[in-house]
Amino acid sequence: MKNIEVIGENIRIMRQKSGLSQEQLALLSNMNTSYIGQIERGEKNPTIRTLEKIALALKIDFTDLFALSNPSTISDSPPQSQQYLAILTPEDIKRYMLGILKDETNNPKG
Repeated sequence: MKNIEVIGENIRIMRQKSGLSQEQLALLSNMNTSYIGQIERGEKNPTIRTLEKIALALKIDFTDLFALSNPSTISDSPPQSQQYLAILTPEDIKRYMLGILKDETNNPKG
């Protein structure tokens, strides 16, 4: 799974855990609903600013978006189930952040 897909999956998991629909998350983060869906599916590469808005709307720490989660962790099943949480390495996060900054530098909005 690519880093952007991991982040999108985590957003989806956290959104569902919070009991929010994509429409509600979009409203809370001041974004378009279809854009939230594209981020969750790993089709769009959100900016750091966008990820901050999503984290604020979900009331989570920005860094929580970078954990690789098994979708089954949404349930409240006992710890003996085969659930896992693997964290992206600092190098993975650095590489992702540098990619975003490079994209923003090469494609400035304005």
